[in-house]
Amino acid sequence: MNEQPNDKQPQRDALQTARQTYNLFDNFVTIREDDSILAMACKLLLRLFGIFFMILLSPFLLIGLAIAFAAVL
Repeated sequence: MNEQPNDKQPQRDALQTARQTYNLFDNFVTIREDDSILAMACKLLLRLFGIFFMILLSPFLLIGLAIAFAAVL
């Protein structure tokens, strides 16, 4: 009667939260027909900042992932 905790649930929740956050950001910076030129420029700048931010964080995420795999092994 000893139940084991479901280790996949936190990972699934984190992935779903990350996916929802990215979708919200992507919808916010999507250029639409009724946007002014200033709004288009701001959205383009935000999209470029988002890409730069993801590239900037990627080494830290890779290091964290490597440490997590090393801890499991």
